[in-house]
Amino acid sequence: MKITFKQVDAFRTVVSTGTVTEAAAMLGISQPAVSRLISDFEAEVGFQLFQRSGRVLVPTDEARLLVEEVRQAVSGMEHIKDSATAIGKFGHARLNLVITPGVSSQLAPDLLQEFSATWPKAMARMEIAPSDDAVEWMVSQNYDFGITTTQPANPSFDSLVIRNSDVCCVVPTGHPLAEKTIVQAQDLAGKSFISYMPSSRFRFEIDQFFEAKGISRQMQYETRTTDAVCRLVARGLGVSVVGASLEYLKTIPDCVALPFAAPLTFRAVLFWSKNKPLSAVGQSFLKIVQSQISDD
Repeated sequence: MKITFKQVDAFRTVVSTGTVTEAAAMLGISQPAVSRLISDFEAEVGFQLFQRSGRVLVPTDEARLLVEEVRQAVSGMEHIKDSATAIGKFGHARLNLVITPGVSSQLAPDLLQEFSATWPKAMARMEIAPSDDAVEWMVSQNYDFGITTTQPANPSFDSLVIRNSDVCCVVPTGHPLAEKTIVQAQDLAGKSFISYMPSSRFRFEIDQFFEAKGISRQMQYETRTTDAVCRLVARGLGVSVVGASLEYLKTIPDCVALPFAAPLTFRAVLFWSKNKPLSAVGQSFLKIVQSQISDD
């Protein structure tokens, strides 16, 4: 089987656009060239990829199964291309950081801003992974640092706690709870509650806390980032318990942050692999983080 990258890319693009015309425009080649690539790809894989419905090409069931593998393969190729470009443009001055959604809008941007002042010509990549486990895997592969909400259990990582603060309850402006000086768990009984995604360990800790107290919430909305949770709260869709500083939460319009009475803390942990030496850029980033901790 001789499958080419051009065939794979054409297949992925046609699935995304639904027509050969739009796929040709996106790929910068002619429509006959796209049709030929799809035909050759079908010959290689041994089954039909599309059925025509008017002007639209509808993927077959087999094509839908194949396209997920194709997207991962193309993503890997694009990563190689980006890495090659970065090496050519920036040499070895590159920082790869992967974080969980819960801290994506809080700590990482500030750290990268400080990093850019020290390394103004370096390339920095901030990837957001769906779970702590995904972050740990990516750091073990090729990322310099990860930031998660829990201490990695894997002994092959070094780590540093960069944030350890109380959690907050967030409610919409004008909500009856907004007048309280501190919110109790019982105050949220029966309320529409906006949660982090089930893959979040911080979400697990929050759920365990309410279950231990026998308090039921109306679990109606889920999202990944603290910023998204607070924006949904600001729209009046519910209340939540989040891991973020009061200073950060005060920047979100129409969202009131209040102390929450619970033995819960929000932790942000920077970690890196012991199995590979840090580059000069990585060592500099670590010093920046350590400096910020000492200043707090």
